[in-house]
Amino acid sequence: MALGQFDNQLVYNMTEVARRDLGVGPGGVRNVAVWASYNSNSMAVAAVVSPSAHLQTTVTHRSPRVPEFSKDEVADHCEIHSCWIIVCDKVYDVTNFTREHPGGLDVIMEYAGRDATVAFMDKGHSKDAWIVLSGYYIGELVKKDRINK
Repeated sequence: MALGQFDNQLVYNMTEVARRDLGVGPGGVRNVAVWASYNSNSMAVAAVVSPSAHLQTTVTHRSPRVPEFSKDEVADHCEIHSCWIIVCDKVYDVTNFTREHPGGLDVIMEYAGRDATVAFMDKGHSKDAWIVLSGYYIGELVKKDRINK
């Protein structure tokens, strides 16, 4: 099931990603649509989880690669006007989310410019929180800085 045919698009079957990252099991999640902007100049993703938990994702490529950042580059974004965090080797620009964070500004600023994986996982964030976080995705850590190399 393709989400549409457009120039320069690739369609990926993301069933395993849905199961691994979103916890979608055999029963699936019904009629969920996710639109996430992964850096307006590089790519955008649209995902739909069908009743059978079969996830189809359309990726529009304008750049051949996902942007990569070092831990040092992420560390430069540790202030309220520029707040990046790392979760599971992915980099998120949460600047526009800091004041909306349900746990408060202080909680998110504690991890500004740093790896927030343990804190994010320990807090037991919901699938909805993961979906919200995905909207702030801007790239990956460079391979040498990744936990899961």
